[in-house]
Amino acid sequence: MKNLLLIALFAGLPLNIPAADAPKSAAGKVTATFYINEVKCSTCASALEESLRKLPSVSKVDNLSESSGLANVTFDPKTVSYHQVAQAVFATDPVHSNPYIATLKFSIDGYAKGDNAAKVDAILAKHKSEVRAELKNKAKGEFVLFFEPLKVSSAKKGPQGWNFDEFAAAVQAAGLKVTLASE
Repeated sequence: MKNLLLIALFAGLPLNIPAADAPKSAAGKVTATFYINEVKCSTCASALEESLRKLPSVSKVDNLSESSGLANVTFDPKTVSYHQVAQAVFATDPVHSNPYIATLKFSIDGYAKGDNAAKVDAILAKHKSEVRAELKNKAKGEFVLFFEPLKVSSAKKGPQGWNFDEFAAAVQAAGLKVTLASE
């Protein structure tokens, strides 16, 4: 592999390294922005952070405060799903009267063109028992994703419920690109 790298560098050729040798993010972790309602004080934020940190593989919770309305959660989606993160938010005992609800925001390039909306709607329909997507801006393909209560299967190993990576793969297979919002 080293000889191939040296030859490619000296020859000025593009180098196609097999996926197994490609650089990986820190242990496969991702950081996703979850938008959380009802965070009204620092006690709310502390309770939510404590709940999130109990999930396997959650290593970081940033920007969670009463003024931000969001949390940047770093976790391994091969260990815990986006749905499980949202469920941990919902399961946190509310400091005030209303439960905490976590949502995600995403956009799909070209959603409004041709039959793309129908393709995306069909993909979302397959997940209607797990999530509900609300279209916010059709021209820009902007959505807010709401999570249904998580149904855990004792027969399934690994992450439970809806996962962004699987959704993104289905959207990509339909010839579109989905981008998860982050702040």
